[in-house]
Amino acid sequence: MIEQIAAAAVGVVIGVSIGLWWITRLGRTVANISDSLVKIRSELESDRGSVAQKKKEVFQKMGPKTFYYLDESQVKDLYPQVFQELEPKRIETRESKETKKGISAKFRFIEPKYERDRAEETTKTYDVARTPPMMYNRVEQYLLEKGRMTFGLEEFEFDKSSIDEFKSMCDQMRSKFNFNIPDGLRDNYISDKMREFTLQRVKELSGSTGYVAIQTEFSIIDIPDDAYILSFVHPLNEYLPQEDKKVIIQVTCAKECMTSSGGSIFKKDKSVKITCLGKVVSWNNEDKILEISPIAIY
Repeated sequence: MIEQIAAAAVGVVIGVSIGLWWITRLGRTVANISDSLVKIRSELESDRGSVAQKKKEVFQKMGPKTFYYLDESQVKDLYPQVFQELEPKRIETRESKETKKGISAKFRFIEPKYERDRAEETTKTYDVARTPPMMYNRVEQYLLEKGRMTFGLEEFEFDKSSIDEFKSMCDQMRSKFNFNIPDGLRDNYISDKMREFTLQRVKELSGSTGYVAIQTEFSIIDIPDDAYILSFVHPLNEYLPQEDKKVIIQVTCAKECMTSSGGSIFKKDKSVKITCLGKVVSWNNEDKILEISPIAIY
């Protein structure tokens, strides 16, 4: 009887020891997974630079422009609103110098000389011509410095850390516990997350206002009598259901504002890589079109 009780006690001790060992191991594994997820999140946050910020930096470093389109009437309307102080229309510079003139008479031992000083002044006048491109550059710089421009509307930027964390958790569950999360479950989770990100981006686009700077490749889809119509199919459409309308950014360029360079490059059914600064006009919720009124394209 005593031997049986002792054996049972030993069994209980062994069982408890094994249980404690598994609990300890499980705790360490969970801690390792948690630490790994924290590390992944930290690396993603440090490596994920804002696409909009990068676009802004590229925009700031651009040199002289070749304009394809310039709406001079908008530029002339904006310029006096931005720069309200009086600016000189003419600059005068003055240069002065002294000259000496005199007469002298030569005698046998003396040579008397009579001189008279006279100041001469030269005035030069320069007309200050503010051309539309110069005025536009100053308006653009003002909007940039004051943070009045939105960058990156053409991009699909989202926080993918939750998806990467989920994938890492699945991998560690497989390697640590030999437990495989079904592929269907993984795919559904990722698909649901991407749809969530996509709908959020559509909401952001529909609420866009003010001045925007877009740097991407547009297609010239039509050239009616008075305009060039440029279209950009947004990359977020990849994650929308097939039956949904495609989200498009559309720019309508009046022909009268096209430059000779623009007229020679913009051809129907062709693509052009451009920078467009303009203003949001409207969001067509039925057709999913964000309409931009361009000020300048280069």
